[in-house]
Amino acid sequence: MYILKNKSALSLAIALAFSTYSHANNNEIEEVTVVAKPTSYANNVIEPAMLEQQSSVSSVLSVIDNLPGISINEGDAFGGDDWSTTITMRGFSIDGNQQQLGMTIDGIPNGGSNYGGGAKANRYLDSENLATVEVGQGTSDIASASLEALGGTFNFVSKDPSLDKSTTFAYTNGDHDATRYYIKHETGTIFDNTQAYVSYSQTDTSRWVGDGSNGGKDNQHAEAKFVSNFDAVTVTGRLSYDDVSETNYNSVSLEQFAQTPDWDQLTWNWTGTPHFDQMFAEGWGTLRENTLGYLKFEYAISPSSLLTISPYYHKNSGRGDWIPPYLTSPVDDEGNPTTEGGSNAGSYGFADSDGNPLAPDANCTESLSWPWASGPGLNPACYDDSATPVMSYRHTHYNKNRLGLTADYSVTFGMHDIEAGIWYEQSERDESRDWHKVIDARVYHHFDSTPYWTQYKNTFDTDTFKWYIQDSVAFGDFTLNLGAKQYLVELQKYDHFNDITSDKINSDSDVLFSAGALYQLSSSTELFTSYSENFAAIKDGVLERDSSALTDIEPETAENIDFGVRYQADRLSLTATAYSIEFENRITFIAPGSDTSGIDYTIGTNGSYINVGGIESQGFELSASYMLTNEWNIYTSYTNNSSEYASDDPSSYANGELIADAGPSFRAGDDVIDAPSDMFVLSMDYYSGDFRFGVSAKYTGERLGAWTDEQTRARSEVDGYTVIDFNAGYYAEVNAGAFTSIDIAFAVTNVTDKQYLSGGTGNGSTYFIGAPRTAALTFTANF
Repeated sequence: MYILKNKSALSLAIALAFSTYSHANNNEIEEVTVVAKPTSYANNVIEPAMLEQQSSVSSVLSVIDNLPGISINEGDAFGGDDWSTTITMRGFSIDGNQQQLGMTIDGIPNGGSNYGGGAKANRYLDSENLATVEVGQGTSDIASASLEALGGTFNFVSKDPSLDKSTTFAYTNGDHDATRYYIKHETGTIFDNTQAYVSYSQTDTSRWVGDGSNGGKDNQHAEAKFVSNFDAVTVTGRLSYDDVSETNYNSVSLEQFAQTPDWDQLTWNWTGTPHFDQMFAEGWGTLRENTLGYLKFEYAISPSSLLTISPYYHKNSGRGDWIPPYLTSPVDDEGNPTTEGGSNAGSYGFADSDGNPLAPDANCTESLSWPWASGPGLNPACYDDSATPVMSYRHTHYNKNRLGLTADYSVTFGMHDIEAGIWYEQSERDESRDWHKVIDARVYHHFDSTPYWTQYKNTFDTDTFKWYIQDSVAFGDFTLNLGAKQYLVELQKYDHFNDITSDKINSDSDVLFSAGALYQLSSSTELFTSYSENFAAIKDGVLERDSSALTDIEPETAENIDFGVRYQADRLSLTATAYSIEFENRITFIAPGSDTSGIDYTIGTNGSYINVGGIESQGFELSASYMLTNEWNIYTSYTNNSSEYASDDPSSYANGELIADAGPSFRAGDDVIDAPSDMFVLSMDYYSGDFRFGVSAKYTGERLGAWTDEQTRARSEVDGYTVIDFNAGYYAEVNAGAFTSIDIAFAVTNVTDKQYLSGGTGNGSTYFIGAPRTAALTFTANF
């Protein structure tokens, strides 16, 4: 079986055989190896030490944070909240408003990384089952199946089953009530040609902010995988299931952080005053259930050619919760009360004993000031004592079903390595929003399970087809890559309440070209350069907004250029890359006007998406690994990035002048919001016998936020910060009774308990608070 013709298998072999160091059960460093694959574009793979720097409770996203160009920020050290997760690379972002980086699991598309119906890699993989992560910075792998790969791709690779039969049990206990149980059974070789495993984990944590009823994470996760070899055919199957309930973290302003740097403004004591209790942490929830399964058929047609076909299915369901401090009065187009569709004719915060809406005393002008101005309508002091406070529990329901297939064919003849393939997917996503009455807001947020208003219900269909072809031509020490790809994407929306099906919207790309060159300068040094045209289709979320002028919206595109060098000697390996990116047709959401500075819970399908110009980025990335001795290894990376807006914000400026009633925003040449110009990582790891430990430090430079004054063009600024992590562990072969070995691992993130602001929300006004010092201890037994 010629499995090394398979791109994923080859990548994994390189990552494992040539990672910076590898250690056997005695934890001795055996060799220094490369930090990237020999390709014509910038890329990195994680090192084994990066896995050990994180607790097993942490999400798999956190392991790539030390790679050059990348910043991973999650609400807590355990990745306990998707709402507050942000990922940036070379000025591109994944956050609540932007999805500009591609993500795959074993080459299978993740279905998008957005909050509403998407799922990042942590929904599909436990950390114990992660083999490596392949990162293509900027110029992504031409075969990557993603509609979001403007600025690069992440491919999370799961471990293959072991040849040996074994069972592993692990228990983790950590700060913030963190507990985790993990069990995995490896079948070893069965039926003479098959290896398989099945695993299950249960993870529970509390939010680090506050105590008591401060919410947290409850996560059940299961995985199964098998690999069967039949002469020239290898069949791989994998199934993952994830069921999680998360309480969100809230973003805060710079002023709020300066006042209380350890509080995200959410509360954990029920007061009975809805204006305060809308910030009750347990009312801010994310519930998600994800099932992803695939089969991969690898057929070695000849010693020089391989065909790979991978059908897959993904089901995503769940909801997002909020607790608005009022009840709405929904009406249809004729002004009659309704329970489905329509609009809100008005909201009220207090009712009489019969449930009839009450208005505040006409002479009362008092207002509660926190979390924002309530006005008289939500202030209990503006009502008599007989008035009863009311509030809602708002659910947004998400459901998505994806059925797809990837097919790749690679062949070598003469000096040509040719690769071609397709990706096809049908996706159906349902989204609806309903409002439930809180039974008694004076007591708690228990709500009536029957909604009093279903605000909207829509179905979005997306058909995706991609083709690609690439030829790598070898001329001795020089290799030339030429490639082309194209995306054909079709979207359609069905409005259930109005029984309207939209016209089909084409979000096709042009034929996108790529080219690269790799030159082996010496046995230890190679030079590379590449150019690629990347693309992100219009998301179906754009169709959610009735005011979006779809005929005026163009898909997002990016042109990426890399120049770099890789060096590998006996003890030292390094990569240096300079890059230039032109990002065009950036799409952003323009919210409708609001009379309150608080959350607009009734926004529904209002607002619109528009193209707001482009971004130009330049920078360079360095990464190096050096083995000082047989026990000590040093890893470092440095990133310098400059990202600027290429045009004025069209929602704020017309012909260079500020639009009336518009606030200051970006102008051509301004630095991009929340894009640090410098990031620096230094880590040291020690292995001796059965003992290991490591220390890692990462510096993230200051970032610029929103504009505070149009005349001076002043902007808010977020301070830079350094976070230091520590890990230690001990492995021992015991061979006592049923046990064969044990391992104890201890990890501490943010050792100095640094207070800082981490990921932003994309608007430059609010940020999530960085997680405090967090420790976790894991005991693992193998038998």
